[in-house]
Amino acid sequence: MKQWIIFIAGFLSFLAIVLTILILILGNKPFSNVEKTAIAQVKDENLLTEVSRSYVYSSDQKSVTVIGTDSEGKLKAVFVPISGQELSETDLDGKITAQEARGIALQDMEVKEVLHTKLGREENKTIWEVVFLTENDKLNYVYISAEDGSIWKRILNL
Repeated sequence: MKQWIIFIAGFLSFLAIVLTILILILGNKPFSNVEKTAIAQVKDENLLTEVSRSYVYSSDQKSVTVIGTDSEGKLKAVFVPISGQELSETDLDGKITAQEARGIALQDMEVKEVLHTKLGREENKTIWEVVFLTENDKLNYVYISAEDGSIWKRILNL
């Protein structure tokens, strides 16, 4: 009887692990497909020759941010809207970096963990979105202008 209990417990544990992995893979698949499509579009239109990063940026208008270098070796970001609007791009040379944006956003804050820093477009401005948890586990969003490093918007203590 003891062997059956051990077998059933082991089988249920294995099944739970397999289902968790399957859910994570299938849940991430739409984002992966959108990113691959955006990267292919950016390369097909010769906007970037090398891609270093890409991710989905969510705001009023969801888009994929593709960061890389163009044919002249300049660092650029291309914003590919998910729902059929025009591409937009910006030179990142001379702009605020992700590390600088994080430093500005986290200044005078009690930070437990930085969740992510993403570049995106908001109201025709290039913005860094810094998302973090404070020591009391409150979620915070700080938006930093990539042009001059000014704080564009703060959403604190969610």
